Formats: sequence, C-alpha cells, structure tokens
Amino acid sequence: MGLLILIVIISVLSGILYWIHRKQYRFADKWPTFEPVFPLLGNTLMMVGKSDVERFEVIRQLFQESDRIIKAWAGPKLFLLTSHPDLIQQLLNSPDCLEKPFLYKFAGFGKGLFTAKYHFWKGLRKRLNGTFNQQVVNGFVPLFVKCAEKMVAGLNEHVDGATVNVHKNTEVAFLEMACATTLGGDVLERAGKNEFAKGLDLAFKGASKRMISPYLYPDAVYRLTNHYNELMSARKIVVDFFLELVSERRQYLSNNNNYDDSVGYFGEEKDETTSDQPRIFVDELLKVSRDGKTFSETEITDNMYAVITGAVDTSSLVTAHACLFLSFYPEVQDRLFKEVDEFYPADCACLDFSPATLKQLRYTEMFLNEVQRHWPVVPSIARQNIAAIEIDGVRVPPGQTFIIGINALHHRKDVWGPDAERFDPENFSEERIKQRHSYAFLPFSGGKRICIGYKYAQIAMKIVMIYLVRNFKFSSKIKPKDVRFKHDLTMKLAFDHLVQITKRNPTN
Repeated sequence: MGLLILIVIISVLSGILYWIHRKQYRFADKWPTFEPVFPLLGNTLMMVGKSDVERFEVIRQLFQESDRIIKAWAGPKLFLLTSHPDLIQQLLNSPDCLEKPFLYKFAGFGKGLFTAKYHFWKGLRKRLNGTFNQQVVNGFVPLFVKCAEKMVAGLNEHVDGATVNVHKNTEVAFLEMACATTLGGDVLERAGKNEFAKGLDLAFKGASKRMISPYLYPDAVYRLTNHYNELMSARKIVVDFFLELVSERRQYLSNNNNYDDSVGYFGEEKDETTSDQPRIFVDELLKVSRDGKTFSETEITDNMYAVITGAVDTSSLVTAHACLFLSFYPEVQDRLFKEVDEFYPADCACLDFSPATLKQLRYTEMFLNEVQRHWPVVPSIARQNIAAIEIDGVRVPPGQTFIIGINALHHRKDVWGPDAERFDPENFSEERIKQRHSYAFLPFSGGKRICIGYKYAQIAMKIVMIYLVRNFKFSSKIKPKDVRFKHDLTMKLAFDHLVQITKRNPTN
C-alpha cells in the first residue's frame, strides 16, 4: 500500500511539473523543435558520447533546420535559435534584449563588459566608451607594430620552408599587444608571466567547458568536479597578477604627480590630445570619471580580464585562420602581397602606419572580412529579453534565451548568394556591401552591445597581416576539405594551424 501511495504521489507531482512547464513555454508552439527531444533531457542526449568535432556539426545542423526560429532544449531549459538577419537585427537593437543570459555567468569576472548584467553594464559601457575610440586606438599603433616585428623575428628564426603552428605565434603577439595596451609596459617580461599566461588560458577554457556542457550548469554539480577547482585556481592567479600590477601602476603615477590623494584615484589628464603616450587601459580605469565615480578593484580586474581575453582569443585566431586561407588560395595571396608591397616595400626602412595609409589597404581589409565571414571567431552569441517582445508574430514573455547563429548567418545562401561557400574577398566590395542586408555580417556582434574593442581589433589585425604577408609566403598540406572545427566558445580548428613559411627576404 505504501509503495502504491508513493507511486501515485510521484505521478501527480510529475504531472503538475509537466503542466507548469508546458504552460510556461506554450507561447513557442508555432516554432519547430529540433529532433529528437526527450522528456527532462531535451536535446542533450544528442551530445552524449560525441566528440567535440561531432558536437560542432550537430549545432551547425541545428541552425540549418529552420529558416527563422527553431527550438532546442538543454534539459528543461528552452533556447530559441535563429540565423535570420531580420530577426537578428530586431533582437540586437531591441532595448528589451540587452541582457546576457545565465550562460555568461559561467565565464566569471561578472563586473566586466563581456559578462556584466544589463543594469550594471549600461552605466559601465557609458563610462568606458571613450577608452577605445579611434583616437585612442591610433595611439596604440606603435605598440602593435613593435609586437608584430617581434613576432616576425621569431618566425625568421625557423629555417626557410619550416612547418610552424602559426596560431602559437599570433597568440603570443596579440597577448603582448593586449597586455601592453591594457596594463602598460613589457609585463610579459616580469616574474610570474608564465603562470599568468597559463592562468588566462585555463580560465577561458574552464568557462568555455561549462558553457557548452549542460550537465555542468547546476552549481551543486559543478562544485563537485575538478573543473571547478581548476577554474578557481586559474582565476586567482590572473587576479593576483592584475592586482600587483594595479598597485605598481598607482605608485608609478603617484610618483609622476598624477595622483589625487583626496580621492585615492587618478584624475583626468590636463591635455590628453597632445600626449604622445598611448592611453593605457588600466590608467583609464584608475581615473575618476567625469561623474565623480571610481572603479572598485573588482571592476578594474574584471574589465582588464575582459579586454585581454577578448583581444587575444579572437584576433589571434583570425590572423591564424587568415594564414591558412592564404595557403588555400595562392591567387588571393599574390594579390594581397601586391597591395602590401605597394605601401610597405621590402627595401623601405621607414614604414608609415598612419590611419590614412592603413585605410588605403582596401583588399587587405576585404580579405580579413572574408576570413571572418567563413570562420567567424565567435560562432554564436546569446541574448535574453528583460521584457515581453513580439517576434515573428509571437509574444515572447521576459526571461527567454535567444541563441544567434553568427556562423550560420555568414553562410546563408539567401543572404550571400548560391556561392556562399566560396571564398571570395570581393564579397566586401563597396558595390556588394550596398546590396546586402546591414546585419548579414557580424564578426563583432551588433547593436548597443557590439564589441567595444572592434576598432582596436581591426587595426591590430591589419598591421599583423601586413607584417606576415610582407615577410613570408604561406603554403600548407592542409586542404579546405580537411577543415573541421571543435564545439567551443570560439571557432577553433580540430587540429593545429600548420603552415609552411617561405621567407620573402631571407637575408633580412
């Protein structure tokens, strides 16, 4: 009798939970569901037992299943997926869809621009907008050049025709750039640099692992795993390194009479427009803003982490991807070299990296855009609506998670034409751009939460590509048909970026 009563209770409770769940998501009945879907487990079984490469293909297939919106379930949690430019434009520009969903909290550093909740982010973005404006980014150019020259010097140490993992080289170059422009000086020459670099890598990978693993979503489960302990240790290494540098920077600026003892932070510089020194990001964080507010230590360290990881893991991948595309398409490589050689010939000792000159490298820009179209560094982004919205004729209640497929968007044939899979930098000619949807190409997201450092990334990547193409010719045994990606936060290849480098100026 007792067992019978227990069965009845469980059945009733299950029925109630199902009814509540069904009622909660009934609004989405219009949209198709990705199959197969299982009670309580949703679509997660499709990921069980699969490699990261197979998981990437599942996600790609998922976005291809529907023209507009399709439902997917991470356990009982509903995700609404879309790659349609009209819907993406609506979502990214809606004042009611500026929230980052729960997935982003797994990245930690919650007071930084990348993961901050909307109400905190709104004020933070306003205070930091000026830190990456065009004038500030132009001031970073000498640092970009210095790091690019150092990267080329390292590659030149290899014998002619050597096979190298070019991503390892671009990763170091962009880490040095990010640290120099964020923290100031040659911070990677100091004690603890190796632990710091490793900590950055582990912190990003740890967050990535959790975001793509629904079984790790519950805190109670995650805290019992080794992943949690490794992530916490990595974050502590990064924060301790930041705090030590912040303390030293305060002292340095204090010794140079740029410290306001009355508030304990640095005031505005008297004349920033005439200074030849780049405006280092940590200095901007240490200032008293024009509204009289100061950043806490947590806000400082979280935003330093956001800027450094954002710069390194994205830009380094794009330029490494670019080297493979040059290997795939020799005719593109020849045309790119011709343009670079016109403005930066091998026998020219004094190179002009002024904004006016960089702007003239139009084909270089078109090429990098086409690289990012084919292999966007961030394959998808997510948003949550903080108020009810109407999309596709459906009233969507607040708190829903939308997954926006950037990779899928960049390969839609109804947007890019029947040859969408063909690599063609001419896709970014002025004529074709005018004919295309304004939200067809989103390498840095879009709308109000567009990446704050996109101007920084565009110039830094262009300078690195100039140095790479000017000094080396690339080939590879990897062929386009061999390319596979792993399921991750960023578009990482399933294998190393192995290319053969031939020196264009072997005597230099």
